Amino acid sequence: MAATNKSALTRVNRRDMAARGLYKATDGSWRQADANKGVPLLYRLKDGERWTLLDRDRAMVVHPTEPPKIVYPDGRVEEIGSKTDP
Repeated sequence: MAATNKSALTRVNRRDMAARGLYKATDGSWRQADANKGVPLLYRLKDGERWTLLDRDRAMVVHPTEPPKIVYPDGRVEEIGSKTDP
């Protein structure tokens, strides 16, 4: 059984992590990648944001404290307003 060396473990700090973003792959699927991978991103995800596929042509980005956004393959981003906003 191998022993774990604590000095060999590395901690990942949020500042050390590369920015993530969404892009549309050549096969038509939506994918997530690090910004430093050379892929042109349609949308750069902010800290705490998650995304899901709405349909083949749209992805929705959800942030815990901001209204959701719709991302289109041409790079357009539309914010969805809340019905409770005055």
